[in-house]
Amino acid sequence: MARKLAAAHGLGDDDLIVSRAQLEELQSRVYCLQAALEDIERDLAVSSDPVDVLDALKWLQENAGPVADLWIEPRTGSGFEPLS
Repeated sequence: MARKLAAAHGLGDDDLIVSRAQLEELQSRVYCLQAALEDIERDLAVSSDPVDVLDALKWLQENAGPVADLWIEPRTGSGFEPLS
């Protein structure tokens, strides 16, 4: 029945449905990571001092952690899946 319903809505076997909140949270965390990578690239182009490299790694870790911690499950019913 689920496959028939999905097909009726144009969803293929590789498609899934997630909540808008989950997608927006993922996009927000990825955006922060992208910005951090740009910051680090710019900063390290100016200085390769060990202290600056350590600061860059810490900044990367702070912004990569939230992306790595997020796990999104497909929606399987009427309830919303919790965000990490």
